[in-house]
Amino acid sequence: MGGDDLCSDDEFLNPSLQDFPEETQVVEVTEEVEQAGSKRKRKGDDHINELTTKKSCMKMLINTSRGVEKQAPDVQATFLWTVMNHYVQLKGDSISSDMKIEDFHLRTSKADSLLHRLKDIISMKQLKKWKPIGSPMVLILCISARRSVAVLKELSGLKIRAAKLFAKHMSVDQQRDMLKGQAFGMAVGTPNRIQVLCEDEGKSKAPLYLGKTTHVIIDSHVNQKGYTVCTLPDTAPDTMDFLKQRVVPELKKRRDIKISFL
Repeated sequence: MGGDDLCSDDEFLNPSLQDFPEETQVVEVTEEVEQAGSKRKRKGDDHINELTTKKSCMKMLINTSRGVEKQAPDVQATFLWTVMNHYVQLKGDSISSDMKIEDFHLRTSKADSLLHRLKDIISMKQLKKWKPIGSPMVLILCISARRSVAVLKELSGLKIRAAKLFAKHMSVDQQRDMLKGQAFGMAVGTPNRIQVLCEDEGKSKAPLYLGKTTHVIIDSHVNQKGYTVCTLPDTAPDTMDFLKQRVVPELKKRRDIKISFL
């Protein structure tokens, strides 16, 4: 049985085909595509600009870190605050201005060698008689285990007991036991290992803490690629975490703890 003359499939599914000329539809679709492309381009440009800004910022920080130990305290404080902000923002976090490191938190020396700079900023008498267990008077952060060994060798003339807080020498458990068993006037190590040793062990307190420490020293050694412990991608995040989580809270509570670049 024959039926009525029904609309075609195209007409049924899209009645607008009858209402608008074909050319108008093409123009509208073309405009939509162009707008979408323009949005993608703007997003791409924004992403490129963001990456460029981050790279420019990192390049500036790397350049500033070279020779920062010779700068005035206000320059050093601004450098640390800028680096901390940079790495906090990379994590998608923020940092309160209350956590800012001020110039009076820094202590500097103009001596030529690491040994003489250290003697300028600390009391050698106090260092040799240091007794608090788990909280060395001087804590030095280095860019690598190899650099830590070099620093220990350079400071061997002090003839004091120094804790070695880096890998390839002792395990974390051995270092925990060592820190719990005796007092160290000085500790030298890498940021990641120091951070690990500052963490609580379940119900036990952390074997390393800064409650009595008077000097946190950031080694300003520049490696072959031009990085320091504050800018090397492998060490900078841990260094900034350590400053934010461990050092700055002590700076805000006490007046007898300082940061130095040596």
